[in-house]
Amino acid sequence: MPDISTGRKVLYFAILIVNAAIDLLLPTLVLVVLAPLGVPAAVALTIGGTLLTGKAIGGRIETGEFRWRLAVIAAGVATATIVGCYLAGFGNVPSMVAGAVVSGVIVIGDLVVTRVRHKTASRLDGFAVGVLLEVAASVVLTSVSGDARFVLARPAIYIAIAGAVILATTWAQRPIMRTALKPVASQGDPIRAEAFELAWQHSRQFRGLYRAMTASLGLVFLVDAVLQVVIIYSRPASAVVQSSFTSQVPLFVLVALWFVVGRFLIVPRTLRLLEAELPNVPEAPPVQLPGTSSPLAGH
Repeated sequence: MPDISTGRKVLYFAILIVNAAIDLLLPTLVLVVLAPLGVPAAVALTIGGTLLTGKAIGGRIETGEFRWRLAVIAAGVATATIVGCYLAGFGNVPSMVAGAVVSGVIVIGDLVVTRVRHKTASRLDGFAVGVLLEVAASVVLTSVSGDARFVLARPAIYIAIAGAVILATTWAQRPIMRTALKPVASQGDPIRAEAFELAWQHSRQFRGLYRAMTASLGLVFLVDAVLQVVIIYSRPASAVVQSSFTSQVPLFVLVALWFVVGRFLIVPRTLRLLEAELPNVPEAPPVQLPGTSSPLAGH
């Protein structure tokens, strides 16, 4: 029975952790680096967010198909736009909006080029569309206020949207955690994958456990979004650096608790239900190789 090696699991989760750490800390690190140069906190945080947008445009890092060149170009051009507009005296908000607009143009251009290059594509890349929607939201939100605290709290809105989307899939046919964890539960084995489908069809408890994991993750994101905003606005604008670090703590704590509960209480139950369906998986018929006679030949 094929299995996912321990090394691959460790590498996969290491990539996820590093990726999450970059998303959470990069804007703050950019703020710390640019603060001695006199760059306003709101502009510095926006530059950090622009770098993250460039990374998002490049695609998913864990797939091994990350487009580094496109990511660097997207991040570099948008950042240069923000810096150029700011140095030209356009002001904080117009400079930040200009960078977001440039990012949006790059995303749209990439979508068009991809569609033209792959004419057989029947639908748009959902991940790219998600990045485009985030950029559009960034344009709107950035234009609302140039307050550094507002810019710092902006990711909380994205987290809240993600939490609402995850929560909304709880009662769908394919909740997000069902889709995300099926490859892990099946371990690359088609027999276990079929047993997973049988368990989903036959066991109300199996479906309930995956729905519970989905709903709880959505709630984790929603609660974190609220806590981030509360923490950020409970401190003065002059303490935005400290707030940027402090506001990340709830997410780490909540996700860690969610992971521990899921890993040690819920996942073992789902695996037992899956393995109980293994005897019910029909055996595949024997494969006849080209040039060989049928096992029934001559009978």
